[in-house]
Amino acid sequence: MARPPEHSVPPSQPTPFRHLGLGSAGGGPDRPMRVQLAAALVLGLIVVAVPLYLWRRPKAATATDTPDGGASSAPIEAGPPPDPTRDLVAAALDGGVQAEGVTLGKVWIDSCQRPGAGKTPPEQCDRQPFFEQALVKAVLENTSCVPRLGKSGSISFALRVDYQRKQMNVFAGRSGTLRRKQAAEVIKCVQRSLPTPDWQSLAHQHTRYVIAVLATYPPSDRANSQ
Repeated sequence: MARPPEHSVPPSQPTPFRHLGLGSAGGGPDRPMRVQLAAALVLGLIVVAVPLYLWRRPKAATATDTPDGGASSAPIEAGPPPDPTRDLVAAALDGGVQAEGVTLGKVWIDSCQRPGAGKTPPEQCDRQPFFEQALVKAVLENTSCVPRLGKSGSISFALRVDYQRKQMNVFAGRSGTLRRKQAAEVIKCVQRSLPTPDWQSLAHQHTRYVIAVLATYPPSDRANSQ
């Protein structure tokens, strides 16, 4: 009776382990393991990257810090500061206004003129918003230039506009009680405060205008104390 062939490895010794990646033909058992390792690596990167991004991202531009260290949702506003005389100018154009140190009547177009003969009645003159607003604002801003008055007085500020010569000048009209020397200083102040117009962009039907507003000033405190 023939004896069975002897094993090359003693029965007591366990079968040697395969090295990773040296599986059976076709690599069937090892491929799922590699896919799992790759997926685990990508998931780990996502878990680390997302919280890091949320922590490092910049704050929203519309949030402002508050004194207690929190954030306010109020938007950041940019631009020039509001003009304190805007509402007063609008009121004077609409029908007169009383401000600190002066009371203004309604602005009116005193006269307008085209080249050539003939005159246009004042009520048929087209309005000049730029110059009307400029005159009112200049009068409101220069009450400190008014001379000391023992009793209330008024100045009829008249602004002559010449589109042909591109000139404008302020003078005291006949309606006011203060004229010539008494009104000279405040007339100069108002003239200096007028903005430079962009003559080409301003609409006009005539070449010359006289725009006027009556300003009434209360008695001066220093004059009353003397």
